[in-house]
Amino acid sequence: MGTTNDNQDITSEAPKLLLSSSIASVSDPGSNAGIKPQAGIGKEHPELPWYYMYLSYKELKRYIAVFSGRKAVKLRTSEGPAEDRYFCFKIFSYTEAGHRKRFEQCDYTRQEYAARRESAKIVKEAFSTGSATRLNALTDEKEVQGNGWLFVCAPLEQLQNILSAMFPRQYLVTDYVTHRAAVIPQRQMEEFIYLYESMPYNIELLNRPLEAYLQKKQRIRITGGIFHGKEGCIMRLHRNTRLVFAFGNMTVAISYLHAFPFEKVD
Repeated sequence: MGTTNDNQDITSEAPKLLLSSSIASVSDPGSNAGIKPQAGIGKEHPELPWYYMYLSYKELKRYIAVFSGRKAVKLRTSEGPAEDRYFCFKIFSYTEAGHRKRFEQCDYTRQEYAARRESAKIVKEAFSTGSATRLNALTDEKEVQGNGWLFVCAPLEQLQNILSAMFPRQYLVTDYVTHRAAVIPQRQMEEFIYLYESMPYNIELLNRPLEAYLQKKQRIRITGGIFHGKEGCIMRLHRNTRLVFAFGNMTVAISYLHAFPFEKVD
């Protein structure tokens, strides 16, 4: 993420508010249209939306511990004094420092490849079964590096009650049109986590919304795999050809286009 719109160096430490998919002028049909529940998700695992916050290093570690059930939070009840409560939501954190470390230290060995495949498998299983435990195993507050984003899948009212009981008070990112908490649907979040866990060294988060990159570019649609239905464009970034498209409220550039079957869109 860069400090200006023209500088898209992910090694920069400048924070950036992400464009909410609810207000994006270019839709993400692969994620927003015709969504069907995934295998294993039923009444026991309702598709709750995801919310997110940008937190400092120390607060990020603290909130990961709280939202993953590793640390209690004191909540007041109508019947008496505050009491310790534990909550376990599905969470995922992203920091620029952590991302940079992943692809800088990648040694392209069989062990690294196996580790990435195992992480991707965990993501698919966690979303297909609704397992917070499986997904949260990928996020350890002890390994967090730098400031960054914390994504939480939880009922909004419950989430706000927890936030109001913690100090200093932290707030969810809001949609600047509706002034309500910005939402990321389940499938969009699954796609981003899957991509980040399976090939972090091949992706880059960009500063601008997708429509800024679509102008005068050939639009394409992915025709197979977990990203079936995604639309974006092919363009050159940093001297390399990338596939640029939206993951919910993010714009992502991906290397190694031959890994994605696609067709051109008029």
